[in-house]
Amino acid sequence: MMLTLSKSLLKKIKNDQSIFDVVEYGSAVKGKLDPKDIDLIIIFRQTTLKERLEKIQEFKKEITDRQKLDLNGILWEELFSESFFARSGIILEGISLIDGKPIAAKLDFHASTLFIHDLKNKLHTEKVKFNYVLRGRNGIGFIERLKGVHLAPGVVQIPIANSLEFEEMLNRHNIQFTKKNILCQG
Repeated sequence: MMLTLSKSLLKKIKNDQSIFDVVEYGSAVKGKLDPKDIDLIIIFRQTTLKERLEKIQEFKKEITDRQKLDLNGILWEELFSESFFARSGIILEGISLIDGKPIAAKLDFHASTLFIHDLKNKLHTEKVKFNYVLRGRNGIGFIERLKGVHLAPGVVQIPIANSLEFEEMLNRHNIQFTKKNILCQG
């Protein structure tokens, strides 16, 4: 569940030339039902550290649900630095609170998770049942419901916003898997 900004705060952010975007990322945007906190980052254009810290404090005061808020700020250039560990999470799963668009889409990509699962230790009946879960038997299967794509036997691509739900389903069925977050152009 994404954080919603008040109209007055949204207007203030849009009119502030020093702010490029405000991005929510982390488990809340990946579909976790009860995230422990809300991860936000303000991406600034060229400003001093003092100005950034002041704006972050102003922003915190205007958000009502502060007890679960993890708010940080960064310069646009720093977002792409190898030393900035949250960069992949922000680019892959981040959602702009200004316009509601994924950050990946703003860079002409779409973010997904590639799941590679292995059924070799399952009985034939377990494999058939699991296939019904994935593809559906008389209705919509899990892959279609989550707007995913079956790429090959044992390989499924799921939009990153639905990846936690797909992962939980694999765990419930005791399916061994590996996963990789990916960016696909356009």
